[in-house]
Amino acid sequence: MSSDVAGRMDRIYRPQRWIYDLTRKPYLIGRDRLLREIAPAPGESIVEIGCGTGRNLVKLPRLCPSARLVGVEPSGVMREAAVAAFRRHDVDARLIAGTAEGLTTATLGLPGGADHVVFSYVLSMIGDPAAAVSHALTLLRPGGRLHIVDFADMADLPPLAAAALRTWLGWFEVTPRPDAAERLELLAASGHGRLERRRLLGGYAELLRFQLGWSSSGYAGNALIPISLSASWPT
Repeated sequence: MSSDVAGRMDRIYRPQRWIYDLTRKPYLIGRDRLLREIAPAPGESIVEIGCGTGRNLVKLPRLCPSARLVGVEPSGVMREAAVAAFRRHDVDARLIAGTAEGLTTATLGLPGGADHVVFSYVLSMIGDPAAAVSHALTLLRPGGRLHIVDFADMADLPPLAAAALRTWLGWFEVTPRPDAAERLELLAASGHGRLERRRLLGGYAELLRFQLGWSSSGYAGNALIPISLSASWPT
């Protein structure tokens, strides 16, 4: 894990870690909807990359009690907050220091690959969201699912409101980018899987779900190597 990334995240979150969840609730919309729609089968694994204070991982046991939970977070101060939350709520989750690009299925403790990988308002804070998404797909088992919620293009909002929101987000080093969605569109078009996109509040935010194709070899990373898909997708 890059010390630069960890240091930057610590600098941003150290002053606000204990009030983070309370202050973010009004504008990080779509998070609870994403959690409800994961709908894992009993015993499936859910990996949240950039889990922050552990807010989502604390909620997941109520929705899927038997799921195996793994959180990944580069910020030491946020990991401390997550550990405290897990203890308070008696949540059994593994917590790993790191970023998306540094992960392997082995470091996750999931040698067969994860069933679900989640990015919740994370990709708009990193320099290369397309690379993060591409690497996250290598962590999935064949048929696994990537779930994303994040800020979108805000194209249907009044122009002045959209400009003000982008400026405000910039103060927190948040920059909505289309890169991740475009990468997933390309992968879906080239036969790597199936993508669902849903805009929220006039493009203020977007929910994306990408289901990896079924293949013994899985996803090959940035190289667009076609893989065979099954005739039908699981529901």
